[in-house]
Amino acid sequence: MLNDSDFAPLTRSQITQALIGLGVGEGETLIVHVRLSALGWVVGGIDTVVRSLRDAVGSGGTLLAFCGWDDSPYHVSFWPPHWQTAYEEIPAFDPKVSSARRDFGRFPERLRTWPGALRSTHPEVSFTAVGRHAANLVVGTDDDNPWGVGGPLGRLVDLGGRVLLLGAPLNTLTLCHHAEAVADVAGKRYHSYRMPVSTNAGTVWRDYRTLDTFYGALPYWERPELTIDSAVGNLALQAVQAGAGREGNLGAATTWLFDARASVQAVVAWIERHF
Repeated sequence: MLNDSDFAPLTRSQITQALIGLGVGEGETLIVHVRLSALGWVVGGIDTVVRSLRDAVGSGGTLLAFCGWDDSPYHVSFWPPHWQTAYEEIPAFDPKVSSARRDFGRFPERLRTWPGALRSTHPEVSFTAVGRHAANLVVGTDDDNPWGVGGPLGRLVDLGGRVLLLGAPLNTLTLCHHAEAVADVAGKRYHSYRMPVSTNAGTVWRDYRTLDTFYGALPYWERPELTIDSAVGNLALQAVQAGAGREGNLGAATTWLFDARASVQAVVAWIERHF
């Protein structure tokens, strides 16, 4: 870098202007997926990214992120008995303190801990939001069907929101799971599991059943003629091909800005044609 006379780290003002150039506007409601490493050297790191996003959407805007729950016991029932026993001591899920999944990158955890952030109560399908519509997105959501119309993504669609991928690949377009949930097809796959949640009465283990977004909500890989590598990546391409997404650049990173409603319509149409 020192040998490149033109190289300079990305600054807050540069990122903000780039976001505005991509089409991010005042008052936007955005779910954001960030791959910080793809942006290159950012002065101030992930804090700067959050501040730049907030600058771009303004005081009337809202940012949403998919958190999940770090080290959640989603898979425990498949593990050896002594592993399951160890996980009986996992700290209960508490929306206020439980960490976001590390493999989702640094952005969800940073947004979760931002002043004024709110978080939904489902331990596995957990979202956090900051801004004007934060409560509308994550408070009182449907924990029986968190990927559905009463979940955060369904509410995002209702609010006319959009999806921003900052250096994150198309296979991170979590909105596709909402499309899977609302598509009118048979054969959807669900996963049942138990998780400890924090209540006023102490820790309670609760049973959950949600669309199986990890192992595949539909039998994608049993349909070789579809030649699917990544289920979400393939579904995201349907939104791109339908014109619901706009590609751009921020520094060295590829960006995408998707209209949530149009993307869901395109993905649902593809799912209903093929399943």
